Amino acid sequence: MLIRQGTAPYGWGLLVVSDAGCTFESLPEQLPAGWQFVAGGDVVVFSVEHMQFADVTVRVWRDRPGHGDGRTPFASVALTVASGRLVVGDVERSPEVTMHVELEPGTYIIDAYFDVPLGPEQVDLVVRPA
Repeated sequence: MLIRQGTAPYGWGLLVVSDAGCTFESLPEQLPAGWQFVAGGDVVVFSVEHMQFADVTVRVWRDRPGHGDGRTPFASVALTVASGRLVVGDVERSPEVTMHVELEPGTYIIDAYFDVPLGPEQVDLVVRPA
């Protein structure tokens, strides 16, 4: 089931999915060379198309394993959502970009599907219980 959708410019080219109480301390201070995503216990950051080139459409789905017509997810990440509120948006949590998803507190698997591996303009995130 589709629960949120938005199209917006991502000024830093970063899509951040995190618990509302995330402090980002679990992320490395320096991103590894050639990275496409990096994850901590309560946050995952994906590299997406920069706003200079295109807006990015992000769709958040609930419990829809197999989304993508048999495609393998670009990434599957376990994410702790202790607050019960998942935040999906840019690195600055800009109001025009950020979406909120209410969930039961717990751990979830985030399956990310991209239209292209580098600089995606369309991202589908499937949120399912771990």
